Order: sequence, then structure tokens, then C-alpha cells
Amino acid sequence: MKIFISADIEGVAGVMRPEQCTPGHADWQLARELMEQEVNAAIDGAFAAGATDVVVADSHAQMTNLRAAQIDARARLVQGKPRALSMVEGLEQQRFDGLMLIGYHSAAGEHGVLAHTINGRAFWRILINDRVVGESDIYAAAAAEQGTPLWLVSGDDCLQQWIAERHPDADYVCVKRAISHTSAESLSPEAARQRIRQAAERAVARAPGACDAALRPPYRLRLQASKPVLADLFSLIPGVARLDAVTVGYQSERMATLVSLLSAFSYLASTQN
Repeated sequence: MKIFISADIEGVAGVMRPEQCTPGHADWQLARELMEQEVNAAIDGAFAAGATDVVVADSHAQMTNLRAAQIDARARLVQGKPRALSMVEGLEQQRFDGLMLIGYHSAAGEHGVLAHTINGRAFWRILINDRVVGESDIYAAAAAEQGTPLWLVSGDDCLQQWIAERHPDADYVCVKRAISHTSAESLSPEAARQRIRQAAERAVARAPGACDAALRPPYRLRLQASKPVLADLFSLIPGVARLDAVTVGYQSERMATLVSLLSAFSYLASTQN
């Protein structure tokens, strides 16, 4: 039984401020420890239920949050960027039985703690096939393309409702209640870890086989940038259509292509900071 874990930080218990998510900031040092603990809980739960192989993709910011020495020695760790499949890089290397998204958050333009999609400074809203999508939707679809179903997600109560509607076969661990974009009521780290470990163990023991079907090809992307100059940049890429002052579009048969395109958009946006 092979399990792939994609780990973000905004959906971790005890995290609710941008400073906690900013590499190098003193508060980030504490938040990354909480992130490591939740990831280790998921790893431990997976192995307890019979997993034979677990790969973890560090998937926040520069993707170097998890310290290798602090991660369960039974797991392998994917870190750094750029990488073609971004938050699920490594999933294409072998056949995984299930995907877990730990520490995830709501989509850009939606309610939730630190809600955004991929690049909060550059992307106001992302739609695929005329539906607003978040990172959970994009990367679950990329995993499904590789034959890997979504088994477990953790984050706040706003994302919980989203996952229940769009990915009803996936289990969910709610580790905090969103009060505002930068305020939350969290479980204690210990309680969050216990729930994640138990849910990971249940998910692997249950081993649902169906792949997520929330999004199907062809994939029609519409991205609303935070300002016109970003749409100017994005539309320089061949195949990207300019739809209005801040909106660009693209169509692909493969979600992996959209993942790479969105990563390229994010890099281009960083040149304007």
C-alpha cells in the first residue's frame, strides 16, 4: 500500500497569520514545527494501517518547510522548486494507492483561514470548467490523472464544507474553526495530531478505490489576476488567451499541463513584486 501526502501550512492547527507562513519569520519557525507534527501524524497513521511506502511533498512557499531530520524516518521527502507537478510532485514516479492533503485551506475569493489559490498576491480567483477551484481540487484532479484517489484532507471548517460537496468520498479532519481570514479557533496541536493519525489509519484501512471525478477533461481554465499587468505577462505565454483586463484563459486535456502553467504564472508574477 503506497500513500502520497501533500503538506501545506495554512490549514495546520494554530496557524492563522501571514507571518506564520512567511519563511524566515520567527513565527514561521514555530509554525513549521506544527506542520511537521501533523505530517508525522499522517505518516504514522498510514503505516499503522499497513502502508508499505509513504512519500511526502513539502508544498508551501519555497517548499523547504519540513526539516528532513524531523520527519518520520519511514517516509521519503520531496522538497524544493520549481517542479512540474508542484504540490504533488513525485506522484508520477510510481503508482500510489491514495492521496492525503494535510494542512490545506480554502480557495482564493472564498471564506476560510488564509484562503488563497497557489499565489495569493497574484491570483484573485481560478475557475476550471466554469467552477471556482482551490488547491485541493486542482491537485486531487492531477492525482486522479495518475490513477490516485483522494483519501484524506485536513484544514479548517470552511474547507471541510467544500470537500464534503466536491469530494464526498474523502475523509476530513477539521483542526480549526475560521473566525476571519486571519483568525481561528484551533484544536490543541496534540488533539489535531491524534485526529489526523486516526483518520489516516482509517483511510488506509478502508482503502477506497474510486478516483475523484469532480473535474473532467477537457479543462478550461479562467484565471483572474490581481492586477492587469499580471494578465499582460500571463498572456505572453503561447496558447494563453486574454479575456479581459485581468482575466486569461487556457484549455488543456491534462491537469498536469495546467499545474505547470499555473506554476509558470506564479513565477512570472514574482517578477512584479
